Amino acid sequence: MNVIEKRQVAESFGRAAPSYDKVAYFQRDVGYRLMGLIPKKIFLNDNNTVLDLGCGTGYFTPKLHHSDNQVVGVDLSEGMINYACEHRAGNVTWVVGDAEVLPFADNSVDMIFSSLAIQWCSSYQQLLVELYRVLKPGGVVAFSTLLNGTLRELEASWQEVDSYRHVNAFSDCHEIDDASDLAGFTCLEKEKYTEVLQFESVKMLTRELKMLGAHNVNQGRSLKVTGRERILQFKQAYEKYRTQDGYLPASYEVLLSVLKKPE
Repeated sequence: MNVIEKRQVAESFGRAAPSYDKVAYFQRDVGYRLMGLIPKKIFLNDNNTVLDLGCGTGYFTPKLHHSDNQVVGVDLSEGMINYACEHRAGNVTWVVGDAEVLPFADNSVDMIFSSLAIQWCSSYQQLLVELYRVLKPGGVVAFSTLLNGTLRELEASWQEVDSYRHVNAFSDCHEIDDASDLAGFTCLEKEKYTEVLQFESVKMLTRELKMLGAHNVNQGRSLKVTGRERILQFKQAYEKYRTQDGYLPASYEVLLSVLKKPE
């Protein structure tokens, strides 16, 4: 992802900041599951410097505060950081920053928490090398991300209409594992699962994605406004996935991982 596309991502999430928490129930569930995967002796350490990387509206950032910890919320989107600064209590430092080029010194951070944010990075390899750099020896990064197959119903339905890419491209699990190995991390915990959300209509799904700021920035996307006829074809194509209960599914492939930088 180039600088222009990153700016588009940041602006899209910034615009969505006021509406994000109203529909982010799936995102909160993933974040809590990730928190539960962090070993308590690491999570509850005193005097740690903790980053919430891709903190968004800052929902989880205050929850990382324990005793004398210094907590820093970092996000690419200035709009999200401004929202978090205004709406979240607690002793938190808020920073606008790129996860792949962090504004922190080598060996300066004890723990990094990042939930459903790093899928927006250009390169997992570049990202994990950067996280390794800022972590202290023995430091831990706990992250969740989305994998290939996410929103597959949405993508397949659009493929019946045109040849443009309408869903962001996500990586396979082995690509992320390879990148973490190359960076030098050891794996403490790992969990992979599928979550299927249900919607009454395609409109409700696409409205939720818009409220979350989940903007399609991939090469191959259409740069024109999609016509009414093609939207209707897309909706009709999605209908074949409607379940016996009367809902339309939207599948998410989730990876939770806890990595440690060697002592």
